[in-house]
Amino acid sequence: MNSQYESVLMKHIWKQAPNYFPGIVSDRITVQLREKQKRPSAMLYKFEIMDGAQDHSIVVKVPMRNLPNIDTEDTTYKKPSLFQKADAQDMHWLQYTALTSMYEYFAQLKNERLGAIHVLDYLPEYQAILMVEARDPSLQSLFLKENRLHFLLNEHHLTSAFQNAGKWLQKYHTMPKEAGVQIRHQYREDYIDAIIKLTDFLAKAWGDESFFKHTASVIIQNARKIHPESLPLGLGHGDYAMRNILIGPINRVTVLDTFAKWRVPIYEDIGYFLNGLRTSYSQVLTQGLLYSSNQIAAYETAFLQGYFETGKIPYSNIRLYEVLALLDKWSSVVNYYHTRSAKLKNFGGIKTLMASWHFKRYTKSLLRQITRDGTSRSFSAFEKTY
Repeated sequence: MNSQYESVLMKHIWKQAPNYFPGIVSDRITVQLREKQKRPSAMLYKFEIMDGAQDHSIVVKVPMRNLPNIDTEDTTYKKPSLFQKADAQDMHWLQYTALTSMYEYFAQLKNERLGAIHVLDYLPEYQAILMVEARDPSLQSLFLKENRLHFLLNEHHLTSAFQNAGKWLQKYHTMPKEAGVQIRHQYREDYIDAIIKLTDFLAKAWGDESFFKHTASVIIQNARKIHPESLPLGLGHGDYAMRNILIGPINRVTVLDTFAKWRVPIYEDIGYFLNGLRTSYSQVLTQGLLYSSNQIAAYETAFLQGYFETGKIPYSNIRLYEVLALLDKWSSVVNYYHTRSAKLKNFGGIKTLMASWHFKRYTKSLLRQITRDGTSRSFSAFEKTY
């Protein structure tokens, strides 16, 4: 978006400010562009609105129409796609309607620990979403400040945040949104098909064929015993990761970036979230040494207690989806390596090798947990062997 479009946005915000913020004095309004950030798929513009007494911040998210080409080479390795993608032309409209639905839904829950982004407007000619700026730090940024020593000194620093993140996801899964929502991955065989695709890809693109064949066999055998034929569904977030979870005062949780388009097995978001907790970049870089097993287990327990409250936690179902998420992430890392140009592959190979060491140990740990009675225990008991 060039300066002409920035001017258009500024004029629109100036004109609509009294509707966005009741009580603001219309003849004293000034609007300033405070900051702009270039993201991989969108530009973010931050505007300040003032009238001398009130001060408000608005974020405008506008899709990038001309994305830069990545320096890649042709490759015979192509990661299998597990998820149907929204049409590029519809993405921002879907995101706008999802955020609007979330704001209305969480507002009526009247729970001060569960929040949602306040969406103000949508400009179809620019596919621009206007929303009140949320300045709370992400759970990821708070987590990255943690370490073994900090956890020992302040054990409960983030457990409430993780518990509220679990509670938020449970409420979101039950959100009664029907318009434009489709069912995806409802059946046990859909899960098994995804496992086969990922292990076949990894065996071909990374090697270690016997390991991935054994992994697939163990997972499939146990999935047929553990998963019901038709899995419990909820409104899927699709990217429920620490970077998209904001933590405010009293550990209030506000969540970003979803299309709210699919109804999926509830274990999918849970498994991907827990996998993200255990395979953060810093944890992979230190081969699992930066955060202690007790620390990670405490955050996992808090998250699952937040989601399931006083109900029984289906650990075995969750572990199966955690290993699915791990294989998916592993495939993405290997795929990224294979699509780099030759001049970038040396460094990329080292990073991929380090990640694969970590992922392989984690996979073995998950398989051990899945193949024994893990229905009533948390991850901590076998994490020590990982």
